[in-house]
Amino acid sequence: MSESNLEVVRRLFDQYAEGGVEAILDGADENIVIEIPSDLSAEPDTYHGHDGVRRYFAGFEGMIDDVRYEAFELSAEGDFVLAHSRMSGRGVSSGLEVNLEVYVLHELAGGKIVRIRPYADLESAKRGAAG
Repeated sequence: MSESNLEVVRRLFDQYAEGGVEAILDGADENIVIEIPSDLSAEPDTYHGHDGVRRYFAGFEGMIDDVRYEAFELSAEGDFVLAHSRMSGRGVSSGLEVNLEVYVLHELAGGKIVRIRPYADLESAKRGAAG
């Protein structure tokens, strides 16, 4: 695992904070896969390519305003970068703060992110990285 993979993932979080979904697409492979499991979403799904990334983020529209992603810690786990992170925002209807703390595996190839999968806990994420 090269230090550069950690930097690619760190930059992903920074770019999203600065410019939203369009800002992160340069760091994502054109065939990226985002897998959202049923234990983390009422609407689990798999998103493919840059259009899939856009579709994933568009799913928050009308439900959560001011969506933010923050990485607390990044670590190398085999061929993956593991991000202990939080997604937060504000419920559109309720106005209540929304916070979801997860562990997200980012798989990289050729300096780009090719797969993203969040896990509810550290142990599950480490099992995912182990294959």
